[in-house]
Amino acid sequence: MKHVASKALVVACALALGVATTPALAADALPSDTWSKAALTTTYALNRHLNPFRIDVDVNHGVATLRGQVDSEVDRALAEELALGVDGIREVINQLKVVPGDLGDQAARAPGAPERSFLRKVEDANITAKVKSQLLWNESTHGLDINVDTRSGIVKLKGSVASDAESQLAEQIARNTGDVLGVENNLRISTQTIGLAERAAREGREFQQQVSDSWITAKVKSALLYNRHVEGNDIDVETHNGVVTLQGTVDSPFEKQQAVAVAGAIQGVKQVRDKLRTGV
Repeated sequence: MKHVASKALVVACALALGVATTPALAADALPSDTWSKAALTTTYALNRHLNPFRIDVDVNHGVATLRGQVDSEVDRALAEELALGVDGIREVINQLKVVPGDLGDQAARAPGAPERSFLRKVEDANITAKVKSQLLWNESTHGLDINVDTRSGIVKLKGSVASDAESQLAEQIARNTGDVLGVENNLRISTQTIGLAERAAREGREFQQQVSDSWITAKVKSALLYNRHVEGNDIDVETHNGVVTLQGTVDSPFEKQQAVAVAGAIQGVKQVRDKLRTGV
């Protein structure tokens, strides 16, 4: 159990580090092995198909080594592909073993098993990371001033915002995030925050000038995947000089409208070109 607890700490730290540092990576910056490891660990933690507590990650000079266990060959291949998609990782040594239905999974499925509450905490941590990420990426919310906590799928928002509109926006972003069962909005409106908001807006404009197209593409794609109203896997995202192009097929005009709105709200996006098709 000590090993599981230590891995829980690693994943929690990676979630915090990944969310906090990702926007700061400039276009020409070269990610360090530490950054790449944290980013990959966060990626695994946010992926619903992989158990981050069964995968050990090590990155040395851009080479990622994966050890541990996964349920299937598909999961093994998925872990490798996700690693190759992380900035700073140029090669992957995949030493993952396929062990379907291990004792940990059986314990999680057993009624009343003690591991069940622990897995619930992991799911809550994933939800918190998703909501916090979107609040940080959104150009109209100041995520650093908003505390996000999740208990049994219920997201609690605390902190200060500059207006009632920002409070409602933060709440709606949380409600639209997949796996969220409910939202408790305890945000308070502070006149002192207005000065901070103006400063953040200026910093945001400077940030938009230096953010890379690849960063924008990654955040738009992630935001589409996190949103419960959009089937992000069916939408292709391309960015050129801050102009985002969405292509693919969506089920309805509503989903199309949501996808465009989600993309347009990401920091650094200057324009959204809608080439989405509606229909099956």
